[in-house]
Amino acid sequence: MSGEHRRRRGDLAPDPELWAALAENDLLGRILRDFYERVYADPRLAHFFEGVTRQRAVEKQYSFLKQIFSGEKCYFGDRPRNAHHWMVISDELFDHREALMEQCLRRHGLADHLVRRWRATEEVFRKQIVKAAPRPRKLGGVELPLEGYDDVDVTVGMLCDACGSEVPPGARVRYHVRTGRSVCAGCVAQGASAPPGVEVPR
Repeated sequence: MSGEHRRRRGDLAPDPELWAALAENDLLGRILRDFYERVYADPRLAHFFEGVTRQRAVEKQYSFLKQIFSGEKCYFGDRPRNAHHWMVISDELFDHREALMEQCLRRHGLADHLVRRWRATEEVFRKQIVKAAPRPRKLGGVELPLEGYDDVDVTVGMLCDACGSEVPPGARVRYHVRTGRSVCAGCVAQGASAPPGVEVPR
């Protein structure tokens, strides 16, 4: 990654110019739909999304990036360290993913200086994502086991991975400790069907 793409975590301030460009004619949505179509067809990346629909992946990344670029509080999922904690991702694979993203950004006509700023934002999270072995997920600073299920009262809002409804801070969820996929208490009580790969133990 060249020096102009580097960005410190403290630099993750809203970027009104970039957000204005992405919001116009739903450019962000078009970029992400294109990107995840390619990711789900990529033999090196697709297996990380088993049990997650492409629409779900687009929606979560859309709200994550919108919150960063616009400053609007709209993302209720895990931060990158927890979201990727079980994925073994090398620097080379991270670069492969970033190359796919840059191709999408340029294919949809995002200006060069805005491409560089987008890339710098994603580079901030490299150290949280790249690793040689799975890491325990952390909740409230506590490391969790890598396998099995547990119940926890969430400290920040999130979305249920079974029904998609918002789970407010303080509510109880049941989660798979390796993947972090979580279901709300209502879905657990009703035995609701979860998406593929998400069991709802009673």
